[in-house]
Amino acid sequence: MKKDKQAEELQQKIGELTAGWQRAQADFANFKRQAEMDRAKTIKFANLDLIMSLLPVLDNFQLAAKHVPENLANDNWVIGVRQIEKQLETVLAEEGLQKIESLGQQFDHNLHEAVEHIPSEKPEGEIVEEISAGYRYNDIIVRPAKVKVSNGVS
Repeated sequence: MKKDKQAEELQQKIGELTAGWQRAQADFANFKRQAEMDRAKTIKFANLDLIMSLLPVLDNFQLAAKHVPENLANDNWVIGVRQIEKQLETVLAEEGLQKIESLGQQFDHNLHEAVEHIPSEKPEGEIVEEISAGYRYNDIIVRPAKVKVSNGVS
């Protein structure tokens, strides 16, 4: 009878230890999964700060390109500067930066920031001018496009 009681106590202890071991195994599997998700997220957004600091440089290239006098448009120096702008755009795109299309699109407060509503022949709510480009990085809006929106014909 004493042996049966000991055997029962040992079986109970084995059951408790097994359950604890299984919980520890499940906790470790959950930890590994969470650590991998955190690592993937860190990798995905590691370059965001650098990209954000390069956006004003890209803006300035684009602004300069808009203001090139017509008589200098075919100048080799101007063409070279535009090539540098395109190279910067390509590098940023390869890192995951995407320009938000605006002109001719319907205004979307998730993608655009309206700086002005103007009378236009375009339908109400259509974007008629882009003041500054907006960008998304890995499906996150990092900067909305600043736009002028049509009020419709008035």
